[in-house]
Amino acid sequence: MKLLYPKRIVLVLTLLIATFSAQAQQTDDLLNLLIKNHLVSQQDADSLRAELALKEQQKRDKENQHGLTIGRALQISGLIQARYQAFQQSNVNDAFDLHRARLDVKGSILSHWDYEVYTEFAGGNAKLLDAYTTYKFGDYLKITAGQFKVPFSLESLISDSQLEFIDRSQVVEALAGRSKDVIGNQNGRDLGAQISGSLVKLDDHYLFDYYFGVFNGAGYDVSTDNNKQKDIAARLVIRPIKGFEIGGDLYHGQDIWGTSTKNQLRNRQGIDLRFVKGNFSIQGEYDKGTDGAIKRDGWFGQAAYFVVPKKLQLAFKVDDYDPTKTSRTDRSTWYIPGVNYYFNEWAKFTVDYSYRREEVPTAQIRNNVLEAQFQIAF
Repeated sequence: MKLLYPKRIVLVLTLLIATFSAQAQQTDDLLNLLIKNHLVSQQDADSLRAELALKEQQKRDKENQHGLTIGRALQISGLIQARYQAFQQSNVNDAFDLHRARLDVKGSILSHWDYEVYTEFAGGNAKLLDAYTTYKFGDYLKITAGQFKVPFSLESLISDSQLEFIDRSQVVEALAGRSKDVIGNQNGRDLGAQISGSLVKLDDHYLFDYYFGVFNGAGYDVSTDNNKQKDIAARLVIRPIKGFEIGGDLYHGQDIWGTSTKNQLRNRQGIDLRFVKGNFSIQGEYDKGTDGAIKRDGWFGQAAYFVVPKKLQLAFKVDDYDPTKTSRTDRSTWYIPGVNYYFNEWAKFTVDYSYRREEVPTAQIRNNVLEAQFQIAF
């Protein structure tokens, strides 16, 4: 009769010692020793190795995850970004501020039917950023209705917590419904409906993503439209290889804005690209727009590299914007080196320095800015 239980006892005690020592190599060496002394079989050892590896991966996943999940119907998470800005301009005070403080509630009504409610608390007054539902027929077709991001500009669509720099580019702020847009700061969002999906599955990614939406054009967190016109937005993304994408955007609208608050044209077109390979990434975007009789355009290009994988990232951006194409005196170009330190998957510290140059050398403004920001996603 085989001495099964003594073998198991020896094995369990040995593995407990190895577990408390937290040394994977030692665990493997001990298993090999037990096999050599015929205390366990090769099959039992392989099974235990697999079980220990699974438990270790589950432990790492739990350490990296954030937010509260209650079944499938409710997931609660959030974002806090505390910022310090030091201004070169003598008439602007250096200050701390709460850049973003957000609470995100989302979940699934059914396996193919989702919802999300995303709220901003920074700035003194709570603002409803996202409130929408999405019905998914398959990867090829999703229908979204409510308040959400307009499908225009890659940088505008990237989550605030995933940006390599503290601030978005000048042209994106001006033409994607953000802080410098003629309709005011809408955080890139509007009320409407959209169809989207992914087409042509390759080995490990889809070749095309498409988006087409119809929106009020009045912005987010409002009760109704401000004119009879509806705006349209479309975006197409092509991914010829994994990690590389090229996007094109189109926006056409007529909205009420300006000092005389009349209905005026508000059109945009854009193209962008992003490439990620290992620790290295590059991203660029060009956008142009027509606001009434005024034409505007701008572009940016950036590169980032993890000098210490998943920990220390260096980045650099060139950011160029012309708010009036008929003028030769108001274009500005910003050169922005930045550093990101990631404590883990959900906490990071960022420092950016914005060196700002105006189009006319004799009209230079001492307006460089140093920013530091601590971010926690929970």
